Amino acid sequence: MKIKVIPQPHQVISQGSSFQSSPDCVITTSETGRFSAELLQQAIKSSLGLDVQVVNLSDKLPSQKVIVLGIPERDEKVREICQERSIDLPDQLGQEGYLLDVSENAVLVVAKDSPGLFYGVQTLIQLVESSESGELPGLRITDWPELRYRGLHIDISRGPVLRMDYLKKVIHTMARYKLNMLTLYTEHMFAFKKHPVIGPEGGALTAEEIRELVEYAKPYNVELVGNFQSLGHFRNILKHREYRDLAETDFRWVVSPAKEETYRLLEDLYAEIVPAYESEFFNVNCDETWGLGEGASKRKAKSVGVQGVYLEHLLKLREILKKYGRRMMFWGDIVLNHPEVIPQIPRDVIVLNWTYLGRESYLERIEPFRKAGLDFFVCPGVSCWSRIFPDYVNATQNIQNFIRDGYRSGALGVLNTCWDDDGENLFEYNWYGILWGAECAWRPEATDISKFDEKFASCYFGTNGTEVTEAIKLLGSCEQVIWPKCAPGIGTDALFWEDPFIEKSPTQIEGFWKKMEDIERRANAAKELIDRGRSQIKYHQEDIDYLVFAAERMALLARKFLLAREILSEYREIVEPSCQTTGVAEKVESWGWQLASLRAQIEDLEDDYRRLWLAGRRLYWLEVNLAKYDQLIKTLESRARRLLNWAKNYREEGKLPSVEELKRL
Repeated sequence: MKIKVIPQPHQVISQGSSFQSSPDCVITTSETGRFSAELLQQAIKSSLGLDVQVVNLSDKLPSQKVIVLGIPERDEKVREICQERSIDLPDQLGQEGYLLDVSENAVLVVAKDSPGLFYGVQTLIQLVESSESGELPGLRITDWPELRYRGLHIDISRGPVLRMDYLKKVIHTMARYKLNMLTLYTEHMFAFKKHPVIGPEGGALTAEEIRELVEYAKPYNVELVGNFQSLGHFRNILKHREYRDLAETDFRWVVSPAKEETYRLLEDLYAEIVPAYESEFFNVNCDETWGLGEGASKRKAKSVGVQGVYLEHLLKLREILKKYGRRMMFWGDIVLNHPEVIPQIPRDVIVLNWTYLGRESYLERIEPFRKAGLDFFVCPGVSCWSRIFPDYVNATQNIQNFIRDGYRSGALGVLNTCWDDDGENLFEYNWYGILWGAECAWRPEATDISKFDEKFASCYFGTNGTEVTEAIKLLGSCEQVIWPKCAPGIGTDALFWEDPFIEKSPTQIEGFWKKMEDIERRANAAKELIDRGRSQIKYHQEDIDYLVFAAERMALLARKFLLAREILSEYREIVEPSCQTTGVAEKVESWGWQLASLRAQIEDLEDDYRRLWLAGRRLYWLEVNLAKYDQLIKTLESRARRLLNWAKNYREEGKLPSVEELKRL
C-alpha cells in the first residue's frame, strides 16, 4: 500500500474501510500520551478545520469515532482494545517502534514506550495532513527504527546563529520526521562567565538558553548533545590577547597540548558548558588539527609522534569529562590518518566518522573502527557549505550510502551535518537533505531517492504538486555542473563574489561558458517551477522565499559572467585600429546601463538577504556578509560609470581606452 510518510514505515498493510474524520471525533489518551494528543489535535485543526476534543483515557470510551493513543502495558483500556483486535506488539518495536491501526470507527496508536507512541502520532499526523477530505485509509502500520541515534548537527560557529525561536522550530520539525539527537557545533559561541571575552556579544548562546532548549526538546524525544571544539579550530579563542600564549604555532589554529595552561583553560570552559547539557554524550571535536606537533609540542612529537601527542590529549579530555559523568565523542579524521593509534582508544569513547564526498562504498573508512570494537557514528553532510545552494547530487549519495554502510557495520547512529564554512548559508535550504537523512536513518537498507522525491513536497510543504521538488533538484544540481564529481572547486559562494572582468575562473574551469549558460537555464527553470507551485503550498510557506532567493542568486551568478564576457569580447573588437564599427558610443553606453541594471539587481538581492537572514537568525555576523554584497555592488558600479564616461568621451574625442583599462579594478 502506498502512503506518503517520511520516513517510510517498515510494514504497511491495507485493511477494511477507511476512517472519516468528523467534528464529533475525539482523541483519548492517558497522561503519557497527552503531549502527542495535543499535537495531533492541532494538526487536525490546522489541516482539516475540525475542533476535536482530547479526553482522558480513564473516562468511558465514547461511542462515536475515536482516536486512541496509549501503551498497552500501562493502560488497561488500551490493552483490552488490543486484545479485541488481536494486536500483539512485536519485540522489534523496542522503545521507539509503534503500531498504527486504522479502521472504520477507530484509529489506534500503540507502542511499548512513550517515544514509540510519539512517533506513531507523527506518522498519523502526516497521514492527516496528506488527506484533503479527512479520510484516512484502512491500514495497519508496524514500524520501528533500525538505528538507535538519528542525529542532526548544526554549525553555529562560522556565521549564522539561529534564534531561539528558530532552534525550537528545528527541534519540533526534526522530531516530526523521527530524528532524535541534535548538537550545536561550538568553537566559541558560548557565553562563558569566567572567560567573557570568548563568546561574542549578540551571538553566543548562554547556559540558560541551552537549558531552555534541552527542556523544550524533551517531549519531542530530541536529545541535545553538548559540543565544544577542544584542539583544532581554536582560532576564535586564540585570537584574543589573553589566550595567545596557548597557541601551538603562530598560525593560532591549534591550542597546544604541550602547555599545562591549556588544560586549566579547558577545565574552566568545560565547567560551564558541560553541565548546561543533560545528555550522557559530549563532543570534544578535535578535528583538522593543522600544525599540531610543529610548534610547542614539537619535541614531544619527535619522541611519540604527532599521533601520540594527539592521543594523549584525547585521554586528558576524557578524564575531564568523567568528572561530569559524560561519555566522550570526537571526530575520527586524525586517527584515520594514524590507524596505529585506533586500538589504543578506550572503548567507552565514541568516534564520529565523517566524510562528505559521495561514493559507492564507505566500508574501507568504517572498518578500522569496527575492527577495534569502538562505538561509532557515521556522519555525512547536506553539502550546504560555501555554496549558493546545497549540492544535493553529492549529498544524497553521501547520506544514503554512508548510513547504509554504517548500519551494516554496527554503527551506533548517524549525525547528518550542516556546516557554515563561509558564514553565508541560510538554513532553510537544508531541509530536503535533513529529511533525506531521516529517511535513510530509519531504514538504512530500504531507501530510494526517486520514491523520496515523490513524497517530499507532500510531507514537508503539504502539496501534491512536484514543482517545488523539481526546483530543489535543479538548484541542487548546479554545483555539479561547474565541478562534476566533486572536483575541487572554490564553491559558488566565492564565485558569486568574483569580479567577472578579471577572467580568473573562466580560464581555470574547463568549459566555463557552457556551464554558465547551463546554470542560468537551470536557475530560471527553477524560478518558473517555484512560481507555478507556490500557490499549492500549505506548510512552511516561508521557506519558498528562500528557494526563490537561491534561484535568483544562482541566475545572477551566471548572468554576471555572461554579461562580462559579452562586453569584453565586443570591446576588444571595437578598440582595434582597423575597426569600422558604427554606433560605438551607443554600444559602450548600453554596456554601462546593463552593468548598472545588474548592480541594481544585486542591491535588491542584498535587501532580500537581509530580510531572510533576520527572519530566523541573530543579527550577529550579518554585516560581514552584507559587506560582500556592498563590495560587489561597488565593483559593478565603478565599471558601469567607467563605460558611461567612456561613451561620453568617445563622442567628444573618438577614442577608447584599452581592454586592460576596462579590466583594471
